[in-house]
Amino acid sequence: MKQLTESVYWLRSAVGARCYWLEADDRVAIVDPGMLPGLSRLSDELRQAGRSPNQVTDILLTHHDFDHAQTAAIWQKRNGARVWLGADDIAVLAGAADPSSRMRRLSSKLVRVDLPERLQPIVGDAELWPGLIALHTPAHTAGHHSFRWRDVLFVGDAARARQGRLVPSPSWQMSDLKRSPAELARLSALPVTWYCPGHSDPTRRR
Repeated sequence: MKQLTESVYWLRSAVGARCYWLEADDRVAIVDPGMLPGLSRLSDELRQAGRSPNQVTDILLTHHDFDHAQTAAIWQKRNGARVWLGADDIAVLAGAADPSSRMRRLSSKLVRVDLPERLQPIVGDAELWPGLIALHTPAHTAGHHSFRWRDVLFVGDAARARQGRLVPSPSWQMSDLKRSPAELARLSALPVTWYCPGHSDPTRRR
């Protein structure tokens, strides 16, 4: 568990996407808890750092892909947390909308992501609680959101980070590639100190 700021930590034992821990006054959030093989490893990492999975009040999912969200339903059942996810991605997990690409249609058949309980749909940009802003970044999936908490930006798969700057995610990962440049420009303009992507290590902004 590596501390990035006073209230944000990188949980380094997750499997799949990068996973983060956020302590926000009376709330404790986990961001993108990842895949099943990392479930017990994350619990062990938290206990070694003097924390507990039972502290989690909120689960922040940038999007529905299994490498970010496969364990969300298990976490929710264990601690009763609220689960925040874009409304369009909730529709995919609920079977009311098709995945946005052939790759996702295949992966959804191979790797199951259960629909968590206590879902809180996010529509567009929204303030989820004081100081936590969800930014709709739908180039990766229609319901993808990045989250800004104070001087930290949780990017998900909207971008990657390299040498203190945001760079595009691989084009084959994007559902709406035309949106990607505008999203990248928008996120890069935010006055934050830390970038916390899903598939590159967190880095200080330059």
